[in-house]
Amino acid sequence: MVQEIKVKVSMHSEKCRKEVMKAVTKLSGVDEVSVDLPKELVTVIGDVDPVSVATCLRKKRRVAEIVSVGPYKKKDKDDMIIAYPVMYYNNPYIHDGYGHAFAYPPTRGGGGCYIL
Repeated sequence: MVQEIKVKVSMHSEKCRKEVMKAVTKLSGVDEVSVDLPKELVTVIGDVDPVSVATCLRKKRRVAEIVSVGPYKKKDKDDMIIAYPVMYYNNPYIHDGYGHAFAYPPTRGGGGCYIL
């Protein structure tokens, strides 16, 4: 059964966040992990035992406290962010006749820099 586990973990920096993410993602049955650094909260979604998540973090010398365990509720389409195409002005590739261009950002094509 897929469940959502929230664990309060002592984290102070980006290095701590990376260490916690790395430790939790190694557990079997984990589908998704999110870390909220300001709130010091780790959310684990998957078919995993909450006690094993806390034990794993304690082995990494972190203070871990289980806050809540419950069934995972999928997000509705209303909660999801809708992405729209990006408009670039004066793009020489795809024009709509008015000087507007609808395309992906230049870095999307695989290259990092374009000189025109």
